[in-house]
Amino acid sequence: MSPIICPKCGGANTSPATRPLLYCGDCQSEFGGDHRDLMATTRQIVLTTNQKGTASQNLTFTRTPTGATIEGPFLCYYPDLPEIYIDPQQWQQLLADFFKLYVLDWRSDYQNDVKNSDTTFSWELKISFDHQQPFCSRGQDLYPPYWTALMDIFARLGLPNIGKALGQNFLQLQTH
Repeated sequence: MSPIICPKCGGANTSPATRPLLYCGDCQSEFGGDHRDLMATTRQIVLTTNQKGTASQNLTFTRTPTGATIEGPFLCYYPDLPEIYIDPQQWQQLLADFFKLYVLDWRSDYQNDVKNSDTTFSWELKISFDHQQPFCSRGQDLYPPYWTALMDIFARLGLPNIGKALGQNFLQLQTH
């Protein structure tokens, strides 16, 4: 079995601490926990990506009485992409998969360590809950360790792939 990766530092030196929390020996932090209560109170998830001088795009997942809606726009993909509706079971599965990525343990800020670098790509993830402060995580030219897995969740829903390598997140129109 492969080790669980720390959502804060990306280290693989993790081991169970006190259940249900895990412990990272690389950054000496605990992470994980039971997020079932948060699945019931998650109201909205918004992911925004920006590429300097090019475009920005949002994915917005909003709970509704009949499940959830997923909204664009995807400026570089499908400008007129309509809302996508998912039923309550799909919403709950999306949230279960989402929280398995330890998103609430992601650092609030991921920055490239290169000094004086000109930021070309940035992203922000905001999760809104009923009766709680929202959770926010953002980055510039650097992704959290579970970014690819997050993009895989979105791709399973049939959404456009916004998870390309840094600087390649915005698809170019191709003619066939």
